[in-house]
Amino acid sequence: MTNLLSYKTKLAKFKIVNKDGQAVDFITNKEQDRFLKEATGKDIILKSRQIGFSSLILGLFTIDFLLSENSRSVCISHDGESAQKLLDRVKYFIKSAEEKGLSVSLKYNSRQEMVNSDKNSSFYIGKAGSKTFGRGDTLNNLHLSEYAWYDDPERLLASVLQAVVPTGKCFIETTANGMNYFKTYWDKSRAGETGYKTHFFDNSHYSKEFLNQKLKELGSMLFKQEYPTTDLEAFISSGNPFFDKEALEHYLKNVINPIKEYKTYYDLSL
Repeated sequence: MTNLLSYKTKLAKFKIVNKDGQAVDFITNKEQDRFLKEATGKDIILKSRQIGFSSLILGLFTIDFLLSENSRSVCISHDGESAQKLLDRVKYFIKSAEEKGLSVSLKYNSRQEMVNSDKNSSFYIGKAGSKTFGRGDTLNNLHLSEYAWYDDPERLLASVLQAVVPTGKCFIETTANGMNYFKTYWDKSRAGETGYKTHFFDNSHYSKEFLNQKLKELGSMLFKQEYPTTDLEAFISSGNPFFDKEALEHYLKNVINPIKEYKTYYDLSL
């Protein structure tokens, strides 16, 4: 199991802009601490909005980028605008570390990639579909941000996972987007079929006053989409299903066990 708790003191060397627009030291919150403690290095995060996991994962990778020899980190986002914001966040981490005395010989190759000349390390951030990864690539760190919103998530996952070294870290982090491929992969992972550990983070990060206000603003189903209390609620309330969302939620929560089950065997030789 990967020990990510060792990164906590290094993260505090970075500055981060909080929800009030203030630059503060990166001190992890209780949800981030829980993840650092429970993570295996092959993890899937399903979450409510704005808990801070993108920042946490970017911080972990930035530490490797700055301090580890020959580190190769990649973050993929669902669109170009989001990818640029993620890259700007990494640059801010690096700038704040330099202001605290860390010497960095940094070369920016493009709007998507950075190279640390001293460590021969690289950090690439781009949108899904902008670059393909496969057997010829070697990645130590991979972050798939808002994975449920990718145009072709199954194909990308099959390709990019081939590039991650066996000891590398891979984090799939997202809000839900209905009953799409991510839901299938989540269920398989929960059943122990993929090698990835699942982590769900509900809306308990927020105060009751905040949640009540958001419930008034958004209404029941939109509130559940943005601030779910269970993983099932997250999947049902998001996306654009054919059937009514409230009806789906009612029937899935009130499933009755069958009275009796039978197994049917077929003679394949016929």
